[in-house]
Amino acid sequence: MKRIVSVSKTYIHRGIHSHRKNTRKRWFIYYYDDEGNFRTEQVNWLQALYYKTQKRHRVRLICVDCERSFIGLVRSETEEVPCPYCD
Repeated sequence: MKRIVSVSKTYIHRGIHSHRKNTRKRWFIYYYDDEGNFRTEQVNWLQALYYKTQKRHRVRLICVDCERSFIGLVRSETEEVPCPYCD
């Protein structure tokens, strides 16, 4: 399952080297995979529109029971996230 963090246009060969004037930008998604690794993937414009609706936000949350803070990926501020420390 992909947890989408960002969708944006960027150059394919990005880095310290400059690009040419006629170089086109492409759509990329930035996401976390099942193991928690941060990844990027090139998508077409139709997929980019879909993934923009699936974006999640990194929010620092505090558990009421154990009073420990953790980072959760939520779509909205009202979404409930279970504490990873309380079991």
